[in-house]
Amino acid sequence: MRPYLLPLMFLIVVGVAGCNISDNDDTVTDHISIHEGSIAVHAPGRADADITAAGDLSIAGTSVPVTTPERDLLTHYYTTALTLRDHGIATGKAGMATASKALSSVASGLASGNTDKIDSEVNASAAKVEAQAALVCNDLADLRTTQETLAGQLSAFQPYALIKAHEADDCLRGLKDHHRG
Repeated sequence: MRPYLLPLMFLIVVGVAGCNISDNDDTVTDHISIHEGSIAVHAPGRADADITAAGDLSIAGTSVPVTTPERDLLTHYYTTALTLRDHGIATGKAGMATASKALSSVASGLASGNTDKIDSEVNASAAKVEAQAALVCNDLADLRTTQETLAGQLSAFQPYALIKAHEADDCLRGLKDHHRG
């Protein structure tokens, strides 16, 4: 078994244990949260921008007029943020399952004296975590692309375009580097 696998799984389990899986108030990224069915986008020194499922935008409680194409982008942003949250939760659950599998495989392997299959069992389970994590990275890239298009078309949204290009790239690169390791 790879020596870094157990600490990684432990961190995933601890991270997910602190997650709130209700629809009342979830954090999607550092700058995006879900509260009472709306997406709140936070920008330093500014009131939150709230986006509804219907593509309505309000800033500091004031409705911002949007065109039909802008509303479509806002709806896509909203949907992608929810998908990112859901994939993040699924990744955490897959991480917990992998941690559980690792512990049971180690215990079973040590008890039976057959430690040869521990690595393959844990790696098979870890592959599921990597697949889920890839979805998170793709969601983040999609959210950033939508954010940039929105900021280019809707000036009121520009201060809320805080997902940096390198964040999605770093996420995908981290998965590739981990897979090579």
